[in-house]
Amino acid sequence: MILYGTPEELLKAIEEEAAKLLSLRGKDPHLDKYINNKLNILKQCRDKIKESAVNYLQIVAISTCHVIEL
Repeated sequence: MILYGTPEELLKAIEEEAAKLLSLRGKDPHLDKYINNKLNILKQCRDKIKESAVNYLQIVAISTCHVIEL
């Protein structure tokens, strides 16, 4: 996932992505492992965004979350 925008926009996108992933959880144990990993990464991103004081950010979330202040 690569996104950029204001903290509010990014938080909204993260919540929407988490909701989509949660709707798929419980259907396949192998998929659940992937979903739980992605949800943990999204949580890291959400926490980092909330800590930031900058008005415009970019997030790069693949195996971990990196927040770049623009």
